[in-house]
Amino acid sequence: MSIQATSASLAAEPRPTYGAKARPVWALLASPYALFLLVLLIVPFANVAFFSVHSYSPTKILLPELTFDNYRKLFDLYYLRLFGRTLRLGLITTVVCVLLGYPLAYFLARARPRVLAIGLFLLIMPLMVSTVIRVFGWIVILGRKGLVNQALVGLGLEPVKLLYTETAVVIGLVNIFLPFMVLPLMASIERIPPSLEEAAQNLGATWHQTFARVILPLSVPGLISGCLLVYSISISAFVTPALLGNSRERMAAQQIYDEVLVSFNWPSASSLALALVALTLVLMFWALFATRRAGRRERAA
Repeated sequence: MSIQATSASLAAEPRPTYGAKARPVWALLASPYALFLLVLLIVPFANVAFFSVHSYSPTKILLPELTFDNYRKLFDLYYLRLFGRTLRLGLITTVVCVLLGYPLAYFLARARPRVLAIGLFLLIMPLMVSTVIRVFGWIVILGRKGLVNQALVGLGLEPVKLLYTETAVVIGLVNIFLPFMVLPLMASIERIPPSLEEAAQNLGATWHQTFARVILPLSVPGLISGCLLVYSISISAFVTPALLGNSRERMAAQQIYDEVLVSFNWPSASSLALALVALTLVLMFWALFATRRAGRRERAA
């Protein structure tokens, strides 16, 4: 084939137009999930918002007239204590998960592949067990004649009341949600080159100084993500506080459950649910903003 014929065939082939608008493939790929959110999240959420602005009726569930009394009562002392207790227990659970999860995440991030596989298996395996089963296990351990009190009696000490207290609730929540703290932290620590730690040690930094000035600042995005996950699901927990906690000192999810299925006060339960969602969204946007700032600092460093 001659050079002229080859040039003509190449010229005849269609060339890609880089200025043309690309096909919206992303829209086609995201449409199933968008439909899923629309049907199973946005529509029920709108229904909850609709119930929250109506009056309660013992016979008809709700009345047609609109009102904001369901939101005004959230400022009563009982509900303020309810949300305060919920946020406080969620904060304590998050702090304990950070203290327990950071060393474990660092160990797994720097472990050998075989040790890493075993550690991840032991970390994730409890998630395969039902929450109810794990909570009943803690009832056996923390009960009046459980393993903890039997050990205290064996040591000559007085038994303590652990079950049906806020301490038992925090223990149960930490046991369930600790993997949600470890996994984001581990992923963030894995991105930190070990050479930075070696350089800090060569410059005379101790391990604590290396952690405070190298590891902790660079792992802030994972820390914020883990705190957001643990805190948001802790304040919305129901099974663990219901089985391990005191019925007089309940959390927000327990109050919502009782008002839906016991008193059938759906408007009041809807306002409580929306208030809890609003708190979670505020925390989420704050965490995303803090994560973005931390990422910018990491790229600048």
